[in-house]
This record gives sequence, C-alpha cells and structure tokens, in this order.
Amino acid sequence: MNIIPATPAPEYKDILKWNDNKVRSIKDLKGKVILLDFWTYTCIFCLRTIPTIELLKKKYENYGLEVIGIHSAEYDFAKKEENIVRALKMYGLENTITGLDVNNKTWELYGNSYWPKHILIDKDGFVRYEHPGYGLAEDFDDALSDLLDISGSDTSVKETEFKDQSDIGDLTSQNDDAIIPNSQSSNELTNITKMYGIHFPGMAPEICVGYTRLRRFGNNQKVRVEEHNIFNEVPQALDNVVYLKGKWFWGKEGVGASLDHKDKNPSIIFKYNSASNVNIITGSTDGKPANAEIMLDGKYLSENQLGYHSKLVDGVSSADITWPFLMNIVKTKNHEIHKLEILPRTDNFFFYTFVFG
Repeated sequence: MNIIPATPAPEYKDILKWNDNKVRSIKDLKGKVILLDFWTYTCIFCLRTIPTIELLKKKYENYGLEVIGIHSAEYDFAKKEENIVRALKMYGLENTITGLDVNNKTWELYGNSYWPKHILIDKDGFVRYEHPGYGLAEDFDDALSDLLDISGSDTSVKETEFKDQSDIGDLTSQNDDAIIPNSQSSNELTNITKMYGIHFPGMAPEICVGYTRLRRFGNNQKVRVEEHNIFNEVPQALDNVVYLKGKWFWGKEGVGASLDHKDKNPSIIFKYNSASNVNIITGSTDGKPANAEIMLDGKYLSENQLGYHSKLVDGVSSADITWPFLMNIVKTKNHEIHKLEILPRTDNFFFYTFVFG
C-alpha cells in the first residue's frame, strides 16, 4: 500500500444503486476502516484480486473493516445493471456490498485511471492509503493493522478458510453458479485463476480491437470507423498482432462480424507468442446468443485444448456467447505458441478484447 496525504474521503457520487438496494454513504461508516475496491468484471486483474479481497474481509471484519466494492464500467455493456448483477453472482460476490458506478463518477472522484484500485479510509473518514493494480493479501496487512490498531503480537488474526470448490466445470455452460474463492495462500491457484490462468513474464499482451484502443493491427489497408469494411487475408501473421478477414463493422469498443458478403467466413486471427490460457471478451449485437468456431494452427481444438467456455461437438470446437463477459476458450498445459482463429457463425457476434494467462 502507498501512504498518501490524509484528506477527507469524498462521498459516493452518481451511484446508480447498491446491490442490496440500500442507501449508503461514507459518513455512515465513521468509526470503521473502509476498503474501497474499485473494479470491473471485464478486467482480468480485478478478477484475480477477488480472492485477496475476500480473504481480507474474512480476516479483518471482526476488527472493524468494511469492504465496499465500487463497480466502474470499462465497456458500455458493463454499465447495464443486469450484467453487473450476473457477474456478482458468477464470482460469488452477492454478499459483498457493491455500488453500481455506471458513469464512473465515484471512480473519477477518487483519482482513478485504471482497474483495479484500492483505497483505505480510516475511522475518522480520511483517505490514508491506496493500492494500484493487482495485489496479494500481504500487501495490505501492514496498512490494515495500522488503521485497525492491531498489534503485531495479536495472533488471533488468522486467515479464514474458504470452501474449496475446485470443480468449476459447470461454468462451461455459463450458468449462474458462483465461484467461491479458494483462499489457501495468496500465491496459490484460486478457482478464478484456474479458469483464466495467471499472469507471467513474457506472456502475450492484452489486446483490444476497438478503434479507440487498438495498438497492434496488422491489416495494411485503409479502414473506415463506425462502418463495415472488407478485410483481406494476409499471407503471414506476426506475433501478438490482430488481423481481420472478411466483412467486419469497426466500432469504438470492438468489431462486429457480418456474414453478408461473398466470403462467408469472416475471422479474427491472432498468433500469440506465449500463453496457456486464451481468454476473450465478447458478446452479441442484439442480446441474443451468438456462436463462433475456434481453431488453433488451422485445426479445431482437441479435447485437451478446450477452455472452460468452449465445446467440441462432432469434431468442431466452438463457443456459445450468451452474455458479454470474459470467456476462457483455450487452455493448454504449458505456455505455448499458436495461431488462433475465431470464426463467427452468427451475424450478431461482437468481439472486444484478447486477454491471456
């Protein structure tokens, strides 16, 4: 945690609602230490931090710690209440107090510019510490002990064991069963990292494909934004560069497939340099289910390459998209190099971002 000059904590601003339907304020928690967790369900580092925050809540709640989640959207679809509520249930956070900061006003008020961000507010309502980015429980312990007046000799502060739900296979069908974080140690795999993988040095970078964010686009042709474009297949794909083939709508946050072209096989091509987990943020343009086939090195996935959200039917690997969220579509035992191709099979397929692990 970083020590920052003590300043009065700003009140929540423009919170659409709270997930428990109560009205909340900072001043109502005077006398308690508040951990504000600014996150969004589309951020892989936010998801990987969930077990840490849950562990801190269990570890310190009897000493006066109040954990408050502030969900601030990174994409337009993540502003929708039904999507946030579904994500809270999926990741086992229904009982964590969460404010729906859909216009990011509270996020901005606390000087944020990325996800996740953690703010510690003392018992008198002053901001005292901040922690940017992914963190482990031990990164918070000293600051919390300070603000909660816990002495180093107090041995009663122990990690509370969570239920270990190691089998998360039900999530391949994108149902609403919650993932219950598996505490163990902050450095061990949790059910979230089992699904999406962990970050490691040299892995393929996160790549967004919307025109406001794309930095690694390989098609060497003029492209019109907010319109449909015809993309030509390139002879060779470079590492960690996005290529499009066929007809696509190029939007601010992502690209939408079109099957209304002589080439009925539009695709996204990405040769990643190192990863064992391929995750994608994807959705649909009309809220109805979408579908896309998945190939590695020109072949459909084998059984031992399937991700949690992909399937293999009659030798064809694909993913069904029923709502916009982070899907794990490829999982291999080792860090590997592959040429990935995603081939939409429905006209409503929309793609946002690649995330690896």
